[in-house]
Amino acid sequence: MKVLVIQIKMIGDVLASTVICEAIKKEHPDWEVHYLIQKSTFPVVENNPFIDKVIFFEKEEYKGIRGLFKLGSKLKQERYNTVIDVYGKFESLIPTYLSGAKKRIGTYKWYSKLFLTETVIPDTECNGTANAFRILLAKTALGNEIPQIFPKIHLTPNEIKNATELINNQLDTTKKIIMISVLGSGNNKSLPNSYMANVLNTIASSSNVQLVFNYMPNQEADAKAIFDLCDSNTQAKIVFDFYVKGLRGFLAVLSQCDALIGNEGGATNMSKSLNIPTFTIYAPWINRTSWNIFEETGLHEIVHLSDYFPELYKNKHPKNFKEKALEWYDKFNPELFKEKLQNFVEKISQ
Repeated sequence: MKVLVIQIKMIGDVLASTVICEAIKKEHPDWEVHYLIQKSTFPVVENNPFIDKVIFFEKEEYKGIRGLFKLGSKLKQERYNTVIDVYGKFESLIPTYLSGAKKRIGTYKWYSKLFLTETVIPDTECNGTANAFRILLAKTALGNEIPQIFPKIHLTPNEIKNATELINNQLDTTKKIIMISVLGSGNNKSLPNSYMANVLNTIASSSNVQLVFNYMPNQEADAKAIFDLCDSNTQAKIVFDFYVKGLRGFLAVLSQCDALIGNEGGATNMSKSLNIPTFTIYAPWINRTSWNIFEETGLHEIVHLSDYFPELYKNKHPKNFKEKALEWYDKFNPELFKEKLQNFVEKISQ
């Protein structure tokens, strides 16, 4: 049997969907499992023992209808028995249909049944809905119940060794090292600068810690602006110029940190996959139950505007308020969750 899992983007989703590959491979070790992703997301699946082959979705090569037909033809040559389309958009539905796989599984939408042989309806009310949805897809493909599985990142001993050496050379290992997701992927997923500085001041005053910023190269000016807003005691505990080469290098360093704190995003999912404690500040328009796995372990904490102002949401899904993100962020004063943050930092400092 030959199975293809499709999750074209984003990096957190690509990592999350590896649970499907793991579920299938654990149930049927002799089955061949392939994974279709974008090349930029490969680092989170590299060295994964449950994936036999990775296929890259080349954006330019498979652009437009002609490109998608070209991809479909390529997939057909692989003779897949089952294709699981996690992505669920026309970019993936068309190649899924053209693959010729006897079993084609994905999310139920009014149009998806034209391309798929089996559809599932995600449970949007349970905790960890993103993970539960992927487990449901795996169950549908296998036709039986499977044990709970969570995403994992698989680092090599050499990667961990290199990260440890880098940390020993550039950081003070007598202090707790906390990675800070100082900025989200955009303004509508980032706590305002002054509020993030407030968060950093709280962390720095809570314990003997060392803070390392995580941000994209094009966000350096914004990260520096937040640094400048911090008080002098906090600035002294921030190692601003700690650079790591490549995403695998970042993951290896992250695996050696004591915690990750900051805006919700891919780094949060990576931390959980490495069993690193997290304190996550969700954007007001992101559903807090989508990615909140492992909260029951006590290692992870989440704060969301709805925790403090539930009346704003009027029992509607947070995504309905995306256009209000910047306005509502003003309401998300860190004083609301200061005590919770202090308790988290004290716990990891023990």
